[in-house]
Amino acid sequence: MSSINIKTINQLKDNYSYLLYNHSGDASVIDPAESFPIIEYVKKNSLKIKDIFITHHHKDHTNGIEGIIKNFPEVNIHSPSSRIKNTRFVLNNNDEVETQINSFKIISTPGHTLDHIIYLDINNKILFCGDTLFRLGCGRVFEGTISEMHSSLQRINEIEDDLVIYCGHEYTLTNLNFLENVISEKRLYSHIRRKIQNDLSISGKSVPFNLAEEKLYNLFLNQESEIGALIKKELKLENFGLFKYLRDKKDSF
Repeated sequence: MSSINIKTINQLKDNYSYLLYNHSGDASVIDPAESFPIIEYVKKNSLKIKDIFITHHHKDHTNGIEGIIKNFPEVNIHSPSSRIKNTRFVLNNNDEVETQINSFKIISTPGHTLDHIIYLDINNKILFCGDTLFRLGCGRVFEGTISEMHSSLQRINEIEDDLVIYCGHEYTLTNLNFLENVISEKRLYSHIRRKIQNDLSISGKSVPFNLAEEKLYNLFLNQESEIGALIKKELKLENFGLFKYLRDKKDSF
């Protein structure tokens, strides 16, 4: 495992961008929605942004690119689409990218958008998943299909448990309230509610989070958990049917 620091940068109302940096001061940025708070932290800590990584084309994940370029003109922009302005390197499924900080494997996760990708650093056991997966939830399906979104989440569900997840928004309490609303046994979420409330009281954030724990509690991610088995039996649904049921209900929650 390399020596890597990760700073969560609050963006807009509930977005998160992430700054990765090493002891040499080299830095990478994930999904900058606005440049000012990122540049402020970078200058205060004498860092130099070498790379920007974009998960998808939505403006609340890309609007900070130009401000960063003004301060670091030689920065490399990596994204899933040449339509994202200033992209230098277009990334596709199974591509691997190595920087001076770390290495990423690219996993395509269409659903929220058709171009969505996520960044897996298996050496450091971290995943930057944009708006595909949230703690106890998943992204709304805007451009892809429900089937594509389910398949994308299964790609994450198949990754080894000992992974720390960094997602694009702070939606956890809303997601928790929704899950408690749709299951008959709310007590099944009492432990994770206490843990989330503790995370929020300490840092004001519920992100990052652990993949193993998500597989236990996030019904969008894993329909074969103990909780998933109970609700499937109750609703007489299979895995995909449960996912579609939850996603449809969440859209109007």
